[in-house]
Amino acid sequence: METIAELSGFGHPRFYELLVQMAHLHSAKNHDYAGDEDPLGNFKAAYRMGAKPSLGVMLRLQDKWSRLEQFVKTGRLLVKNESVYDTLMDNAVYSLLAIILLEEEQRADARKAPQRAEA
Repeated sequence: METIAELSGFGHPRFYELLVQMAHLHSAKNHDYAGDEDPLGNFKAAYRMGAKPSLGVMLRLQDKWSRLEQFVKTGRLLVKNESVYDTLMDNAVYSLLAIILLEEEQRADARKAPQRAEA
């Protein structure tokens, strides 16, 4: 797998800087929310409520988009410790986590699917 440094020859340099910031944000929040056991453990708690973790992440994404929609409508945010920038970064990280969870769920579903006997 290529590293960010290897990919940064094309595209806007700030894009690659933001990818590094996303990685740091993911690491810090993962420490606080999931700990050392399973890096997706906090999302997998959705299983306890009968929902797939990817759905839980998508609901979080929708909450963040709702916040951004309100900002566009009103031009202000009352929660001062989370900027538009923060919300967009959260959405970027959540989007990648949703992809990871969807991939895991698809692999799990494939393992559960009955295998057809070959003729």
